[in-house]
Amino acid sequence: MSDFAKALKQVLEWEVEYDKAGNVRWENVPGDTGGVTKYGVDQASHPNVDIKNLTYNGAADIYRHDYWNRVRGEELPWPINAVTFDIGVNNGVPRAVKWLQEVLGVTVDGHIGPKTIKAARDSDHESVALRLILRRESFYRQIAKQPSKKVFLKGWLNRNNSLREFVA
Repeated sequence: MSDFAKALKQVLEWEVEYDKAGNVRWENVPGDTGGVTKYGVDQASHPNVDIKNLTYNGAADIYRHDYWNRVRGEELPWPINAVTFDIGVNNGVPRAVKWLQEVLGVTVDGHIGPKTIKAARDSDHESVALRLILRRESFYRQIAKQPSKKVFLKGWLNRNNSLREFVA
């Protein structure tokens, strides 16, 4: 199984909602600014996609194009690529890239170039992945101070803990 397939499987464990029959369903959660969502793909970010009729393959293509490729997942080592990908999906690609650069101690310019990739490859991969997860936890706790976001904190921390177990 490719790194992308493994990382996508982990992401979808947190992004997919199922109906009582076990079918993937679309949702529209109050307080979530993304609007109608299926497979974690939201209408606000993908206005030209028919979210209600989105298939697994369609969602996988979106994840590969909009997140995995943008964080250069094929060039980053495992599990750094999986964690950066998950952060990109849940918190935005620009934030994921900057946090990766912070953790690696390279110039934070929001662009994964040769220096960021080299630093990731030369690092203790698991340690970097775990520090990224801690960085995101700090972010979650900070934004959960907003009354409208507090309701999401438990789920965010559960997702983070699941990712920690996945990469350790």
